[in-house]
Amino acid sequence: MKKTLVSILLLLMGTLPVQGQFYELGFGGAGSIFHGDVGAVGTKAQGFYGFLPNQPLGVITLRRQFDWHWSTRLNYTRGYVGAADAWAKDDFKLARDIAVRTEINELSFMTEFNFWPYGTGTKYAQSFYVFMGIGLTAYNPQGEFNQEWIDLRPLGTEGQQTVLKSQLFYGTSTITLPFGIGFRKSLARDWSLSTELGWRRYGSDYIDDTSGDYVDAAQLADLRNETSAYFSNPGNVNYSSSLARGNVNTRDWSIFAGITIFYNLSPRDERCSGF
Repeated sequence: MKKTLVSILLLLMGTLPVQGQFYELGFGGAGSIFHGDVGAVGTKAQGFYGFLPNQPLGVITLRRQFDWHWSTRLNYTRGYVGAADAWAKDDFKLARDIAVRTEINELSFMTEFNFWPYGTGTKYAQSFYVFMGIGLTAYNPQGEFNQEWIDLRPLGTEGQQTVLKSQLFYGTSTITLPFGIGFRKSLARDWSLSTELGWRRYGSDYIDDTSGDYVDAAQLADLRNETSAYFSNPGNVNYSSSLARGNVNTRDWSIFAGITIFYNLSPRDERCSGF
């Protein structure tokens, strides 16, 4: 699947018209908010954990603008998403006490539409825009133990590939559907800035290593190790058969909020031709 998606992205980029208006190269930073089985959407006395970005992201993007309104871009994003049940307000999550951060590497191809005419270094110097696309995200959930981040997937925290559960280990990559809104402004002849709020819908429910039912931690310790047992049930919830650890019927989401600085790679006198 990963090879197929990459091939599609490269094909899309390769079939863009040769005679375009301009290219821009951008570098940016963002913060992420994660919405999955772990953590909560909402507030707690010590902060707005459900609404404020809590993990960092870096972005590299190549943008191609065709006319005053339409553009495409190829994005690479690397960073983290994360959540903790300690931020929640309901008793189940507070007792479950799972906390996770997940390293992500996302490659995505997006189409943008500017509501107002826009061109860097022209009189049309600003616009709101919307975007949507498709991507591939590689992910690696981790948990903290003795001030060290431990990869969770190899631990099989829900008993994957043991006699406790016939389920296979979950994958390390997933299809991603990014979409959102933004505002861009030309700063100078060759420089521009965009601020953006984007949603990511993942094809996996294991971005936070949590989806199915609990398994008996004592048995898991015998079959795997004590570390697996600890991360399977860090809150030491009283185990019973078919006790839900997560919601298998949902998929994970995240929100990225950030700023990107762009440099225009095309000569200025070529930017308005054909608009």
